[in-house]
Amino acid sequence: MGTSVDGGEAERNDGQTFTDAGEQSHRWTRRRVLFWTLGLLPLSAGAGWSAFEWFDERKKARDSAARLTQDAAWHAFDGTLGESPLLGGVLKAARIHAPAQLLAACWFMQVGKWDLALEYLEGAAIRQSPEALLLRNLVERQPRVSQWRHAFFDAWQSLGRPDFRQSTLLPSPLQWSHLMADTWSPWDATHESRRLPLVVLNPELARARQDEVGGLVHASDSLPILMALREHLFAYEEQDPLRPGLLPAVDERIGQLAGSSPRTLQLALIPFLTGSLLSQPFSHGELETLENLVTLSEWKQPSSEQFFMEMLGHFEALPAPGHHAWSAATLAQGVSLGVWLYHRARASKAHLNDEDRRWLGRLLWVAGARLREQHSCQEVEQGLRLQMLGSEWMEHSPSRDDCITVWVDVGRWQKSLLQAAYYRWPLASLQEESCEPRARDELTWMRTFAEKIPLP
Repeated sequence: MGTSVDGGEAERNDGQTFTDAGEQSHRWTRRRVLFWTLGLLPLSAGAGWSAFEWFDERKKARDSAARLTQDAAWHAFDGTLGESPLLGGVLKAARIHAPAQLLAACWFMQVGKWDLALEYLEGAAIRQSPEALLLRNLVERQPRVSQWRHAFFDAWQSLGRPDFRQSTLLPSPLQWSHLMADTWSPWDATHESRRLPLVVLNPELARARQDEVGGLVHASDSLPILMALREHLFAYEEQDPLRPGLLPAVDERIGQLAGSSPRTLQLALIPFLTGSLLSQPFSHGELETLENLVTLSEWKQPSSEQFFMEMLGHFEALPAPGHHAWSAATLAQGVSLGVWLYHRARASKAHLNDEDRRWLGRLLWVAGARLREQHSCQEVEQGLRLQMLGSEWMEHSPSRDDCITVWVDVGRWQKSLLQAAYYRWPLASLQEESCEPRARDELTWMRTFAEKIPLP
């Protein structure tokens, strides 16, 4: 029996350890520790793997709940969640996923089941969140008022205008791709007079029926519908058969309706710019033509609000008709023509002498003024781009400073709207209500969130 002595202790081969006084110690031999460790290793490895699998399953469940919640949110935005099998999945996911709890609460608010909404808002995961606090405030206010947007705005204001830009509970806002999906099924059941507005929303409908849609284009008497379709087609790649298949017919019909003397700058710019490249400099003759065009006193007719109301009638059978009408009204603004003018002007800079550059700068300023007279954010922003370039080339600092001031204001209004995360709240009535005041005067709508003025 071999022994060893170290620090007054002797190790025996049976694994017991004694001190010099003969008292038993609890210190283990290296060999015994080694054997014990080797025996425990499979157990610990098994336990570790089980824990890994458990965490992995929890992560998969959370990821699945997150995807389901966002998919369901699209239907909450357009008011169709109650008809979707996703609703049951959301209610189940609400047990483990906080955003699903919030979405469930929003859905029950939408259908007027306020008690159930409050139950979900009392869930431990979201009870103290600013989002839940706002919704509880909204539950108290909305039944007493006729409009959701005013109840929401007052609730947001009363809570000190909380910042929801980084919210992890709110879903992404409604996407155009989801709205376009609503346009596929009704085609055969839609009256012929309403089919072209559907193509405005989703030109893909024309891919398998270009001849039929071409006939609808030639029969149309609505310049804003044709302008909206043109804007959508113009966004397609030049190589896409849909663009060369329909865009010339649209331009031809717009030209027939506008006549030889278009009454708006928007209509006049179509034949002026069509066929040119964005990188193509203006010739001296084109500048003379542009001089005459910018004397037109209006950018477009009718107003975005008038066209919105017209389109609302066409889309009443679709989910979220206000959003569809807003999309069409936005396209009919024809802002791509301002973009085209801007890029051709920039391409001309190196080819102009100082006098002609100042001349073009003045023309850009006047064209930008026509856009800035409109009430939509994208029209005003494009007008400001034209005017800032124009004032730079005219070397007129006061006008450039004015543009910068307005640009900063618009940015501040946008920031405040984002702070409220207005378009991320999955309440169909709230979102639908916002479309008409935006079509009437989007800048005033945005400004309300930044300043103490009444909400439209």
